Amino acid sequence: MGMNTENPGCLTGVARAVALVVVLPVRLLWDALAWCLGQLWRWILAPVGRALGWLVHHLLVVPLRWLWEWVLAPVGRALWWLFDRVVLVPAAWLWRYVLAPVLRAVWWVVDLLVVTPLGWLWRWVLGPVVRFAGAALAWAWDVAGRILKALGRAVGWVLWHAVGRPLAWLYRTVLTPLGHWLRAWVWAPVAAAARAVRAAAREVRTALFGGPR
Repeated sequence: MGMNTENPGCLTGVARAVALVVVLPVRLLWDALAWCLGQLWRWILAPVGRALGWLVHHLLVVPLRWLWEWVLAPVGRALWWLFDRVVLVPAAWLWRYVLAPVLRAVWWVVDLLVVTPLGWLWRWVLGPVVRFAGAALAWAWDVAGRILKALGRAVGWVLWHAVGRPLAWLYRTVLTPLGHWLRAWVWAPVAAAARAVRAAAREVRTALFGGPR
């Protein structure tokens, strides 16, 4: 016969006992740690925090607030009132009643005596003169270019027919045949005679002193 299966209720009881043995110390340690932290916060951290807050409030915030309300803000308002009355208001008055009218008057005089006459002079005198002079210079430049081009062609034609063509005819008709004749009847015999002399000199040297060892 096979083995009898264990009672499920017994297994559940064993598992609960093991879990209780493992979990109970952890829970006790957690509760102890939570109680210690609570006591630490209640009797040390919270009172120290409240004391530090009270010190910061009464030693830093309150003096700074008092300094701002009774010293810095009044001094700032007084300085701004003084700057407004001594600088801004006089500067605005000076610009409105002195500088602006003077500048408008100066500009009106400059426009009347300088800008308007110069505009009229440029529009009716200088502008047309400059345009006419520019057109005349452009025409003269174009004509001068054409004249120089034609003159260059004429000079080239004259130089070719006066110098180039005679030199080409001289080279082709006289110098080339002369060079051929000199090479055939003068240079070739002279070169042959020189070679014969060198050969005879080598033979004489060989006969007198012997050949090279």
